[in-house]
Amino acid sequence: MRGKDGDFMAKDRRANAVVFGFDFQVNAAIVLMLENIEDLKSLRLEGNYEDIELELANNQYILAQAKAVERASSDFNNVRANLQKSLTSLSEGEKKVDAQKLILITNSPNPLKEKVSTNLFTGDARRDFSSLPDSSQQIIKKYIDDVNKPLDLSKFMIQVLPFETDNELERYKIVRRCIDDFIGDLNLSIPGLGKRLMNLWQNEVFINGTKKDADIKLKKADIVWPIMVIATDVERCDDSLFDLFDLSTYDEIVHQYKSTIDSHCERCEFFTKVLSDYNSFICTERPSEKPLAFAKEKWKSYLTEFQIDNIDAETLQGLIQIILYTIVRNRITIDRIKRGVKL
Repeated sequence: MRGKDGDFMAKDRRANAVVFGFDFQVNAAIVLMLENIEDLKSLRLEGNYEDIELELANNQYILAQAKAVERASSDFNNVRANLQKSLTSLSEGEKKVDAQKLILITNSPNPLKEKVSTNLFTGDARRDFSSLPDSSQQIIKKYIDDVNKPLDLSKFMIQVLPFETDNELERYKIVRRCIDDFIGDLNLSIPGLGKRLMNLWQNEVFINGTKKDADIKLKKADIVWPIMVIATDVERCDDSLFDLFDLSTYDEIVHQYKSTIDSHCERCEFFTKVLSDYNSFICTERPSEKPLAFAKEKWKSYLTEFQIDNIDAETLQGLIQIILYTIVRNRITIDRIKRGVKL
């Protein structure tokens, strides 16, 4: 009986370790994605080449091995083995693609299990091979001596992402900070944006990593457009819309057709078409009144975009006008986001 209980507990611990490791991989991918967002073309977990693959606009890749330790601050038993496996895997990955960077990303503050280098890996450290002490370089060189066509060490770096404990505020602290910094760089001031983005991205990257087809990738537009949805949230009603609707009518349309609104507001091509039409729209009203005039006058041009069952004509008109107005009213924010990520 004890043997069976012991086997169950061992399996349970292994299962927890796998879940923890994949959670780390997802969040490590988010951090690397944000650090390279301007040059990013696509992101893939568990792809053809590595744990984390970032394809760049110049067709080069950033390949990363993600290695997490559940008790990272105290358990250094396997860090050398993790290092060796990562070097071998990254060497294999570099044979297949044109790699710009090769990264071991880990939550261990002592990834080399070496006293002389521990002070180099505090916090969210990033260390190129050339910046490591001679003894650390020798450890790494020793592991690649037996590797057929070893990786180019000038591209190799070790990156630390603090990630430990079951307290989510602590575990995701650095991830949240990276997202907040990204939002700050875009100069966005939307309440709760950081938390919403983290939840969205964690879910999207997780799903991406569980797909069996390694050729399926998250493109930059897939990653960025949720920001557009949040930035154009129709639940934040603009006073100008009260010229078209009373508050109860507006709330009813938004409540009933929120999913339809979001599905249109997250389509890159739909945004582009609306903003192009708006720029060519001639309005005799004051500039501040142009968004409302556009929604009032041009809504019929978009009827073919909305095939909705059991919706009356008046409600459909209101729905389209709300979506058009929301997009053009937030065009400056949308443009700022697109420029900031080079989309």
